[in-house]
Amino acid sequence: MDPMTLISLGHRPTAWIRWPVLAGVSLILAHLGAVLSGAPPVVTEAVFVAGTASAVLAIWLGLRQHRPVARLPWVLIAAGAGLNSVGDFLLTLYPALFGPLPEMQWVNLPYLLRFPLIAAGLIMLIRRRIPGRPLPAIIDSAIVAVSVSLVSWVFVIDPVRRAMSGAATPLLLVIESMAYPVGDLLLLVLGLSLMLGGGLNLPSLRLFGVYLLVYCGADTWYTIQLLHGRYDYGWGLEASWIAAAVLLGLAGTHPSMRLLGERGVTSGETVSVGRLALLAGAAMLAPLTLAVQHLTGGRPHVLLVAGCCAVLFLLVVARLAGQVQEQRRAAITDTLTGLHTRRYLNEILGTECARANRGGEPLSMILLDVDHFKRVNDTYGHTAGDRVLAEIANRLRASVRDGDIVARYGGEEFAVLLPRTSHTAAVTTAERLRVEIMRTGVVISPTEVITVTVSLGLATVPTQAETPDDLVNLADKLLYESKSAGRNRLTTAAIPPATHPVPSA
Repeated sequence: MDPMTLISLGHRPTAWIRWPVLAGVSLILAHLGAVLSGAPPVVTEAVFVAGTASAVLAIWLGLRQHRPVARLPWVLIAAGAGLNSVGDFLLTLYPALFGPLPEMQWVNLPYLLRFPLIAAGLIMLIRRRIPGRPLPAIIDSAIVAVSVSLVSWVFVIDPVRRAMSGAATPLLLVIESMAYPVGDLLLLVLGLSLMLGGGLNLPSLRLFGVYLLVYCGADTWYTIQLLHGRYDYGWGLEASWIAAAVLLGLAGTHPSMRLLGERGVTSGETVSVGRLALLAGAAMLAPLTLAVQHLTGGRPHVLLVAGCCAVLFLLVVARLAGQVQEQRRAAITDTLTGLHTRRYLNEILGTECARANRGGEPLSMILLDVDHFKRVNDTYGHTAGDRVLAEIANRLRASVRDGDIVARYGGEEFAVLLPRTSHTAAVTTAERLRVEIMRTGVVISPTEVITVTVSLGLATVPTQAETPDDLVNLADKLLYESKSAGRNRLTTAAIPPATHPVPSA
């Protein structure tokens, strides 16, 4: 199925969203209703456990219906959600049915095991969607990760550590208590890396991102309430955890979940307004953290905040440097073919001509034009014409040396610059290019293949021209002589005979 078709599914609510949303809202309302009406604890807990377990059922249905290529990441995420539901059952419904658990460690085990499973699923999705991890995506993820980690450490992890660091507190209990906020932080950072890495902006991805924000936010608020002894079971937090499970289920049942593990078509290099706002907000978190600590009279983490500010400053500078380099690359790269632009060719042509005239090393230039290209556009459409140009660019790139320069000179015209290449060797290269372009047809649709030919003109410095303008004008004149002579041919200028000085009498 075409990716855009999958993305467009769900614009009509009846296509997929009606029943999952109805079921999720019903679970949230049923839980709130049970709490408000004073229903027996077993009823309230049963609704809560059913709500958190709904994500597992929804992902299972999504896997059966949409059959994604990347099944294992979804299976791991569903397994992590299932362990979370097991922990909810042991903590809430089991005591209501059978009495208190003999060992509370049985509750912590499934809760803690959910983190590595969901994290493994997220890492697999990141590796599949963004192979190679382009540098801009890494820097963006690092900016957000440093900021979020600082806030989490200052306001959640460090207070938990200090609250549990008494001499009478067993080390295992301290580790278990800190594992929860650390695990939430890990999932949130991985989720942000997945969303910032580039690729298709899928509805399933957006739903998954909101799920992580709601889920980790509820966990964090639960930890803060426990630290201050204000936790009151049965109200907003439980509804938030059910809502998070519903969001995860929606992400797992949306048709676009099939593409969540597919390789991205963008690399995260473009800084959109939303991305820029996110990065700016993340960079402001460090000084805001210090300001909040000062205003509330909390224990300041001056050195930690200063270190994070320094790291964020260096990351932002690196991002700006990369963006400048990307803008430079975009300015000299043709978007359709990926070849150099005419602007870049003109810049490099002066340098190469000066080198050829100064050192006596020949520089050859081939100009080529696609024959009857207007007829291709008129007959098959401009999309087919673009495919022809892109395919010719690929064949030119594959047929020249690493040091040769291939550029899109304008419209359907291309230029090949051959440094340190004699006229005779350039003729051989030009003929090879002409034959290579003509040899195999160009696929312009699933059912149509057309044969494309080109006309070429070739000139060389210093034997036929001296300046860049002379070289271009001569190659262009010879190109149109090829057109006039019947197309699909190469025309070159005669090399003037070498002159020898006459000895004086």
